[in-house]
Formats: sequence, C-alpha cells, structure tokens
Amino acid sequence: MNKQINFFIAIIALLVVSCAAPKHSIQYNQLALNSYNNQDYSQAVIEWNSYITSQLESKQVVDPKAYAELGKNYFMLKKYAEAENNFTIARNEEYGDPDMYIMLSKLYKKKDNLSKEITALEYYRDHYPLAKDSIMVGNRLFETSLESENWEQAESIWAQMDDSSKNEEKYLSVYFEMNKQLENKKKCDIVAKQLLNVNSKNHEALEWMAKKYYYLAENHYQDAMAKYNKKKTNKNYKILLKELDQVTNEFKKSLKYFEVLWQMEDGKKYAKYFANIYARFNDKKKSQYYKKLIKTQ
Repeated sequence: MNKQINFFIAIIALLVVSCAAPKHSIQYNQLALNSYNNQDYSQAVIEWNSYITSQLESKQVVDPKAYAELGKNYFMLKKYAEAENNFTIARNEEYGDPDMYIMLSKLYKKKDNLSKEITALEYYRDHYPLAKDSIMVGNRLFETSLESENWEQAESIWAQMDDSSKNEEKYLSVYFEMNKQLENKKKCDIVAKQLLNVNSKNHEALEWMAKKYYYLAENHYQDAMAKYNKKKTNKNYKILLKELDQVTNEFKKSLKYFEVLWQMEDGKKYAKYFANIYARFNDKKKSQYYKKLIKTQ
C-alpha cells in the first residue's frame, strides 16, 4: 500500500512541476503581445522587471528573451540607454530576434555610431534574410555603404535591391552621389535621367544634366572655332556652320535644365551660364541682362 501511495505522490509532484513550468512561458508571450498591441510600455517594463528580479532573487535562470522584450519596451519609451543595456544582456546570453536587431540598428543610428549600426544590420541580413524588414535592412545597408565609402559593398547591394527600391528617389540619389564621388560620369548620366523620371525637379539631377550639356556645348564651340581659326577656308567655314548648329542644340538642352533650376531657387548663381549661352546665341540683350545679375551676387 505504501508503495502505491508513494507512486501517486510522485505522479502528482511531476504534474505540478510540468504545469507550473509553461505558465511562465505563457505569461512572457502574453506580456509581449500586450506590450505591442496595447502600447502599454510602462506597465510592461514594470512586469518584465518584476519577473527578472523574482528570478534573480530565487536564484533561478532568467529567460534571456525577457531582457530583449524589456529592451524593446524601453526603446518604445525612448529610454535608449536602458534599451541598449538590456539588448546587450540578451545578446551576451546568445538571444536575438529580428525586432531586437531592428531596434538596435535604429538606436545606433540615433547615436551616430555607424560601425555598430552596420554590425546590427549585417547580423539581421545574415540571420533573418526572410524576415519582414529584410528589404528595409538591405536598403539601409546600401545607404551606410555610401556613408562609410564602402563602394564595393554598395555596388553589390545595389545589384541585389528590389526594382521598387531602385526606382525610389531616395536610393537613386544615394547611388547617384556614389557614382559622382567615383567620377563614373556615364553612370551618372544614366542615373540622373532615372532621377528626373521619378522627380522632374530633382535638384542634383537637373544641375548635373544642365552642366553636362553646357560644358559639352562650350567645349564643342571652342574646338570648332580653334579648328576654323587655324585654317580659314570656305570648306572649313561650311564645316564650322554645321558644328555650330550642333553647339546650338547642345546649349538648348542645357538651357532647358537651367530654366527649371532658375524657377526653383535664387537663380542668380546660374546667371553666368545663362549669360554665356545667350552670348553664343548672339542674343546680346539677354546676355547683358544676365551679366548684370552676376555683378549683383
């Protein structure tokens, strides 16, 4: 009889332990859900801290997820030092999840710590490639490549970016700036046109195209005149006239972009270009008008 009683006592004890263990787990998940759905971040902080304190006082293992969840709630409360501290503990305990690393990257961005932001983004990219924010992470990594002047990585990420992102003005502008710094003029021509297709008043693209055609025309004009002045014959004069027709068309293309820029801002800084363009058009009145504006700058 005693053996049967002891057996039943043992079974009951096991049931009590097994029922008690998942209860905490259910509470953690419910707490996290309440934190995000109810946006009651202050209360969630209290509850998570109570759990952690209770576990430590009873010398029980603290689920590292608790530190991550506590950090997320501190982040939402804009208590970034506390958030970083708890995220660090979670990481040291080898815990991580996509939302935690997104918040870490944003936290480091706020602190202007580019190297740590890149580390957090790269961890997300490498460990959660199919998570919901993977496109956003890739796009941000692309931006940081420009900031850190990691051109090889930037080009690699650009090649992998989705078509939608590649057609966003924000990322096209980053790619344009990268190619400007690398002096990839042909690539800049292509990207500038893409930018203007997305936004016809993109300042950087307008200025690039305006100056591109301006200097193309001016250099073309100088070369044509130099060749003619070297040997003034009827044949060369006819060639000069054809060259000047092309020069005129190139200046007109330049003028088209400069006119948009003039309307967008204080156009006086472009007055010298207008003055020279109209001088090449033999329009003395307009050329003089813009020359006067140069003097008032």
